[in-house]
Amino acid sequence: MTTSPITVVGGSYGEECAYPRLQLYRGSGGRAAAILASLHSEVTFHTTTGPKLKPIFESIASNLGYRLVNHPRIDDIWFRYRYPLGKPTIHYCLNIENSNIPPIHADLAIVYGMIEGRPPIHAKRVVYDPQDGIKSKPFDINGSTADELALVVSHSEGVALTGETECTKIAEKLFEQPNVSVVVVKCGPQGALVKTSTTHDWVRPFPTYHVHKIGSGDAFSAAFAYAWLIEGQPPVSAAWFASRITAAYVEGGQDTIDSNLLPNYREEAKSAELNFSGQGQRFIPNTQIYIAAPFFNTAEQWRVDEVRDALQDMGFKVFSPIHDVGIGPAEEVAPADLFGLEQSGVVIALLDGLDPGTVFEVGYARAKDIPVVIVAESVNPELLTMIIGSGCEVTTDLTTGIYAVCWFLMGDV
Repeated sequence: MTTSPITVVGGSYGEECAYPRLQLYRGSGGRAAAILASLHSEVTFHTTTGPKLKPIFESIASNLGYRLVNHPRIDDIWFRYRYPLGKPTIHYCLNIENSNIPPIHADLAIVYGMIEGRPPIHAKRVVYDPQDGIKSKPFDINGSTADELALVVSHSEGVALTGETECTKIAEKLFEQPNVSVVVVKCGPQGALVKTSTTHDWVRPFPTYHVHKIGSGDAFSAAFAYAWLIEGQPPVSAAWFASRITAAYVEGGQDTIDSNLLPNYREEAKSAELNFSGQGQRFIPNTQIYIAAPFFNTAEQWRVDEVRDALQDMGFKVFSPIHDVGIGPAEEVAPADLFGLEQSGVVIALLDGLDPGTVFEVGYARAKDIPVVIVAESVNPELLTMIIGSGCEVTTDLTTGIYAVCWFLMGDV
């Protein structure tokens, strides 16, 4: 059974990740088209591709069952990630800007920011996801119009668009824009704030055992558009549905929704809304996170920096021995490190290489009954017997380990 037609405007890009190693042909628009088509929507997808990606996206559109309107460009665009939480770099593209797409007219549309230049769109009802973090641009900056507009933004996008830093103030400022009837501000582990003219509520994330982070925001916006634009759900209910679909996406990394599981996702979203709506914003706890890890070469120091930055960007308090104690005589450094560990409520341990100091810190933490999340991307499982047996949570990729700590501190596990 098909649903109301919807137009998708967004990027079609190649995506590569170093670890976990993967190669995808999606981009924000391509991902939304895939999700909406799997939900049996009649999708028309407007995008741009270069010569090598063009036949690939034509094949994908044919296989997934959506209509592709491709506007050719000189170069393909590829995003490369060192790991899913890292900032991507752009490759193979010498000429990014492409302003030759004619205006698009539609009834229902989901529109994503595009680094190559977003075409003007004129629609009755629109969901707009600006993308591009601190470089985000308002919906109407290129002359686009909508009779009714929903803005779905990340915290960083909201800061860029409003100059505000607090979630509630971001939502209030965005709500002042022309024809905006819904604002959703995504705030990481805290969840998402949903504001309308009459409601102001928070939606929680659904914790997962694995976190495929690349494209998770795209999935949320697409699922919200489906529930709000096509099904006519109230904005808060649509956001709960989007949160559950996003969890399904990050758990398996699949951007097509299994129709057999859809009733379960709907029921879980509905149940969470009944249980948690009206409880307000959840604040980041002041509990300290201890990073146990070696930092004796460039790669090791890079990992520590990435973990520390990611957790601090989400608002968590972090203790990193190399940053907060530094180097010095063992009789001075070790007691200071262990004091920091004792003041912490959870440890994230980067165990690759089986550094003796890190292994000691893990054992010390467990002896003090402090929970430990292990990141062991390339460790023989046979060497983890004592780690697993002492009650540590073991993950095999860095992004999942970081989120496991977040879920624990937010009380989601």
